[in-house]
Amino acid sequence: MGYRVFGKTNWHVNQIGLGCWQFGGPIDLDGKPDGWTGVDDAESIATIQRAVDTGINFFDTADMYGWGHSEEILGAAIKGTGKRDRVYLATKVGFWHDAAGMRTFNESRDYIVEACDASLRRLQTDRIDLYQCHLWRTERWPEFLDAFERLQKAGKIRFFGISTNDFDMVQRFDEHRNLASVQANYNLLDRHAEQEILPYCRARGIGFIARGALAMGKLAGKLSKDATFDATDIRTRWFDSPESRTAFERDIDIVEHLKPIAQKSGFVLAQLAVKFVLSHAAVSVVIVGTKNRRQLEHNVAAGILPPLTRDEIAAIEQILAQPVT
Repeated sequence: MGYRVFGKTNWHVNQIGLGCWQFGGPIDLDGKPDGWTGVDDAESIATIQRAVDTGINFFDTADMYGWGHSEEILGAAIKGTGKRDRVYLATKVGFWHDAAGMRTFNESRDYIVEACDASLRRLQTDRIDLYQCHLWRTERWPEFLDAFERLQKAGKIRFFGISTNDFDMVQRFDEHRNLASVQANYNLLDRHAEQEILPYCRARGIGFIARGALAMGKLAGKLSKDATFDATDIRTRWFDSPESRTAFERDIDIVEHLKPIAQKSGFVLAQLAVKFVLSHAAVSVVIVGTKNRRQLEHNVAAGILPPLTRDEIAAIEQILAQPVT
């Protein structure tokens, strides 16, 4: 797979990284499912280790995924490879939960420092390569910056970033021009990052982590309008209201129109989706979630295939510009 320079860090990361949310398994948050079903710890560890074997060197998780379980799985898997120095571990801080399972927003400097220590223990490492604010919005961003600076000086983190879709938060966290990365949604169904965040990152040498390249499975091309999910699967939220169901069905219509482009070019829709994200020059790495080694091989193949052609991009743009019927 190809490598890209990760912003001002000068890291050379695979253009396809591994998102590790799913390895945390299912949880309930705010009375709703907020995790993934159909995962097995042994298979998760095998998948991560297979990713390392294929050359993937960027892994993204968060302390709230499975309430730390994703970090534990990632830490055990990487330790088992004996190749910690060859990979970059990214995790996040900010969300947690109370005794009733309701979301809490933890923004104090002391909490962030303590949470970092807990993540280090679960990841079985002495440093976090990239520590990210997980809150999409916070008015206490100076405390995050203060905590990140202290953690850097202590050698517990190397660089810091923010996970958000809001451009003003990116600007605040880059107040001193030392923001290393931005993680935001970017895929064929959600291109808002192209308006401000991606140009900003490219102009200032900030690494951009594209999340949601497959839109939680919609762009894998295997879902239909009558899809159902286990009650503990976060994707049941797509059917919470008539409006959200309508949005889901609209997305599936778009996906159906995109399938012939992938078929004509000789690859599956998921690979087309990943290749589209990688076609933007500001993208440093696209993190794709996968539950098993079989799915991983499909994702890796997208990084080996040649870039999209002008004709393919033009065909995609034409479909996305048309109203769905």
